[in-house]
Amino acid sequence: MSAVAEKKELNAHLWERHPEDWYVEPYWCNRRLFEEEAFEGGIWDPSCGLGRVLYSADAAGYPVTGSDIVCRSGFCDELFDFRTCKRPRARNIVSNPPFSYAELFVRHALGIADGKVAFLLPLQWLASETRARFFPSTPLRRVYILSPRPSMPPGPVIEANVKPGGGKKDFAWYVWEQGYEGTPELKFMHREG
Repeated sequence: MSAVAEKKELNAHLWERHPEDWYVEPYWCNRRLFEEEAFEGGIWDPSCGLGRVLYSADAAGYPVTGSDIVCRSGFCDELFDFRTCKRPRARNIVSNPPFSYAELFVRHALGIADGKVAFLLPLQWLASETRARFFPSTPLRRVYILSPRPSMPPGPVIEANVKPGGGKKDFAWYVWEQGYEGTPELKFMHREG
């Protein structure tokens, strides 16, 4: 099959759901988080994928560790399912989790982390009736709405070096801070600062 045919075949299936819910955010989303949000201690990404969160955390000077159910990068130190983990691998948990398990990841992270918990999630999370009841019981500190909309294709698209187009969904970084009580702050996070 020619390279053009392979690219067309990949684009034809570009947005089919990945079986492990593995989607890759642009580097700028992570870089901007670490420019805006200060963390004390190390960063653990329990669904590290290609390691983009950890690459940005490392570049910002934080000690990093990664885990996942499949090793896809040099940042993956351990293979296991985060939902069964009993102890944190670092003080802070920062991740682009599999969206089908995102709420379980958030709840679990809040139960084991003693620092901050930050997850890259769809903005529509704010409008969910179920989560509207959940959020007030959590130490949600900030929500950073990303602009422009990031394109987050399935991992194989990135691995094939296909440049994704403009994003179609709105995303935000949700940051919880253990011990915080109060109203969450809503901020806009632009790609260029």
